[in-house]
Amino acid sequence: MGMDRQITKTLARLIDNGANTEKKITALTIQDILSLPGITVAEIHVITELQDAIKKHKVISYISGGTDETKDEIKEMNYGGTENDEY
Repeated sequence: MGMDRQITKTLARLIDNGANTEKKITALTIQDILSLPGITVAEIHVITELQDAIKKHKVISYISGGTDETKDEIKEMNYGGTENDEY
């Protein structure tokens, strides 16, 4: 699974405009974001999600679309139980 193109594009826009660290991205206010040239609603959404991911220390998970569930948790979500449950 690759990175979402919108996330990649938005991240490049942030870096090009000087927001090239986690600290700088989380410090962006809504006024700062709206002042970015040609900013779209989709990019604003990505930036706010990225800010949340940074605060939660989940940047790689956000960018890659990954999760931190264990194999057992995924199995339980998919099948409603664990390996030892009888069906």
